[in-house]
Amino acid sequence: MVNLIQEYRPYGVAVTDLSAQLWCEKQLEFSLEKGRIETEEMSKGKERHKNLHEEVAILITVEPKTQADRIALKIHNAQVGLKRLINERMTRELSIFGRINSLFILGSIDELQKRGKSLFILDTKTRKNNTLPSEAQKRTTKFQLMLYHKLISDIISGKFQTDDIMKVYNFGDSDKISNEFKKQIREIGQTIEPNIKRLIDTTFSLFKKLPLPEKTMQIRYEYQETKELIGIDEFSFDALNFERDCNFVEGFWSGKRKAIPVGINNAWKCKWCEFYNICDQKPVQQRNQATQLKLNQ
Repeated sequence: MVNLIQEYRPYGVAVTDLSAQLWCEKQLEFSLEKGRIETEEMSKGKERHKNLHEEVAILITVEPKTQADRIALKIHNAQVGLKRLINERMTRELSIFGRINSLFILGSIDELQKRGKSLFILDTKTRKNNTLPSEAQKRTTKFQLMLYHKLISDIISGKFQTDDIMKVYNFGDSDKISNEFKKQIREIGQTIEPNIKRLIDTTFSLFKKLPLPEKTMQIRYEYQETKELIGIDEFSFDALNFERDCNFVEGFWSGKRKAIPVGINNAWKCKWCEFYNICDQKPVQQRNQATQLKLNQ
């Protein structure tokens, strides 16, 4: 079987990839192979998160030229966000890194807040309909936030360190960003540590100034049209379910098993899937129902 990490995510699997697996692995597999068509709902969700980010940060477009540039940009942005969190007690879209079993993971925490001596993870999800999501949808988001909890906890506690990132990207101690990228940063009146190792060391030292995040996390659901709050889902880190789900998603990426489609009980998910017409593993619920009706006649 194909090792999907090597083929599609050689520089890290996204947290959103893993949470998408709990919705439908076949859909994720198709999206890796064919790419996704951005729906209006997805576009509005991205725009809302961009607006929330701009409430606390000034966003400037730059063009990294090398792999070192791209990683340095993520680390630098995390450093800026951490300084904001420490000084202003809140930040958004904080880049995060780490390992889940054998997988190297990349993510961006929607929101972090310091309240007193405590650190809280929060997320905002937009909804096309003015209703709370199904339990199946809530499950994917809860897993996403628990992944963030695990990743940031490992950096704060020292379980994931500078050398771990250096090894993943095969960086040496003297590796630096490109001169062209350094010039871009200078031209917009900003500065960035050019040495990759020193940049990561400094950023991780800021992570270690934070308390471990509270086990209680919060998801805010907003109605897309009005931005009004639909409801809040507050939940606690569930270590048993988290370990089970991590073990489940790992097998797919390492090529130990094929993608698992949704079962008959979750066939309702298929009507929203852009790959419905090309999927040969759709649940046979409708055919079974037709057979049942014929037998009952």
